[in-house]
Amino acid sequence: MRILLVFFIGFMSFFYFAEILKRITGEIRYSFIGLIFALIGLLIGFLGQSYLSGGLNVLVGLLLVGAGLGLIIHHLLSQRFIFFEKTERDFVLKHENGFERILEILPGSLTWLALTSPIWLSFALPYAVAYLILIADIYWLLTAFRIAILILIGYRKMESVKKEDWQKLLQRDFPEEAKSYYQLILVPTYKEALYILRPTFDALTNCSYPRDKIFIAVGFEERDDPEKVEQTKEYLKEVENKVAGIFTTSHPYGLPGEVAGQGSNKNWMINHILPELQKKGINIEDVFVTTLDADFVIHPQFLSGALHKYLSLPVAERDKRTFTGVFLYHNNYWQTPTPMRLMATGTSLWQLAEMVGSDKYMNYSSMSLSLKALLDIGLWIPDKVNDDNGFYWKAYFHFNGDYKVIPHFLPISADAVQDTTLLKTFQNQYLQIKRWAYGVEHIPFIIRQYFTKEIDFWDKTDKVLFKIWGDLKWGFLAIFVTFGSLLIPLVNPNFKTSVLSVNLPIVSSWILTVTFFGLFATIFVHEKVVPKRPANWSLFKKTWSYIQWLLIPLILITISALPAIDAQTSLMFGRKLEFRVTNKTRLLEKI
Repeated sequence: MRILLVFFIGFMSFFYFAEILKRITGEIRYSFIGLIFALIGLLIGFLGQSYLSGGLNVLVGLLLVGAGLGLIIHHLLSQRFIFFEKTERDFVLKHENGFERILEILPGSLTWLALTSPIWLSFALPYAVAYLILIADIYWLLTAFRIAILILIGYRKMESVKKEDWQKLLQRDFPEEAKSYYQLILVPTYKEALYILRPTFDALTNCSYPRDKIFIAVGFEERDDPEKVEQTKEYLKEVENKVAGIFTTSHPYGLPGEVAGQGSNKNWMINHILPELQKKGINIEDVFVTTLDADFVIHPQFLSGALHKYLSLPVAERDKRTFTGVFLYHNNYWQTPTPMRLMATGTSLWQLAEMVGSDKYMNYSSMSLSLKALLDIGLWIPDKVNDDNGFYWKAYFHFNGDYKVIPHFLPISADAVQDTTLLKTFQNQYLQIKRWAYGVEHIPFIIRQYFTKEIDFWDKTDKVLFKIWGDLKWGFLAIFVTFGSLLIPLVNPNFKTSVLSVNLPIVSSWILTVTFFGLFATIFVHEKVVPKRPANWSLFKKTWSYIQWLLIPLILITISALPAIDAQTSLMFGRKLEFRVTNKTRLLEKI
């Protein structure tokens, strides 16, 4: 453990020292200094035993190697080359496809390296593995309580904004501006039955925003069931007179440079709706766009609240922001099996915590922004499965780092995963999480933009590391803290004789037990926001719904971590994921 700690101290201290060196010396290539440090460190480590006995040569050597790598890595990230700029740039451009493939392999390889570390690292450094497990346990503990606090804060914010009449506040605070804004709602759909779509449309036609200022756009897929499409269009004709207008588009399948999915469908919608808006004499600067999944039912004040948040920002800033509400999977909450309920609650409340506590919250499922900003950014990335994550990074780099997602905390109610059978429900949940985790597909784009865009070094580095760490811990952390300590004595039997071997599972289990108390905030908010339990439920079902939280550790490993590992491994081996719509089914008595 001392070896890893010394290396880490050397790396981090000189990585930050390199920033000072860069600002003082200007164009000096301190990467050469780093190379010298690393070489001296290797020489001392291998040949310095006669001068530094007792293993001190190894510690000093690793300190210098870490320091040298800290200087070299900082030079690479900040200067965009290591030693020779033109030679390295030409080499990268010549082998651009190869480097992109390496970056696709990177997330999966990091995850598998971390997952297998208790095996290969235990041969030589079993104590280092044990301490890493304890550090991971403590990180898990601190994260759990941080999220618990943020969930409580987020819940209070949500309840507070729900009490406001945002349409009245719009008229009071922005009497002239608010009058000119039209709301354009994009609802891409594929395979969703009318009984799924109807509540989405009804919520829009009954919201507080003036209905003569609302346009609903429904984007069908050309490959969808014609009968289902026709049923939806017939229903839209019935509600057409309740809003300013309804647009429908049909997105062709297999267009060059596209992955069939929401991103490419929304691009098609915008490109075909723009001429229609111009025919109506509507200025694009007066259009506020909101994207909704087909099952999203918005709060009555949602559109008004989002526009109020937008207009509250300075003019120079508002078009560099997108706005989001709180996601609650309550449309069919008590109909879906327990594991899906837990995933739905975990996802929504984790999102809520991130909205409150992070300046790096990324777009997810629904967003609102001005049409002008959307066109300026260049719409969604058309050839990627994970359109929301990709949009965030495209916008971030487009605005040279001056981009954020701003929550307004008004809720959206969506469907928890449910299919016609229990097996299909589990399959759909797994594949849905796998699709979400496939956001790693954007790593090559992110890294390429990192080295080409002029953005504050520390801001972009912070965000890229946040992205990489988020993907990594999603796949490995739950499995690592659960099973890591069991593998060390199996791999290295000598570890069994140590005091640490006896104490590690005890200390680890106590930390994880205390971590479980962080769930109380989730349970408290859950009971406040979920619909009432069905009156016809048996005592057993009601009781189980209160103690369902005992399944959380199992859920984190099976239908959270495993799909993430699957997604990253698929990309690592070049198996591209196609966009797959999560099938949505509700019990007949609820339809």
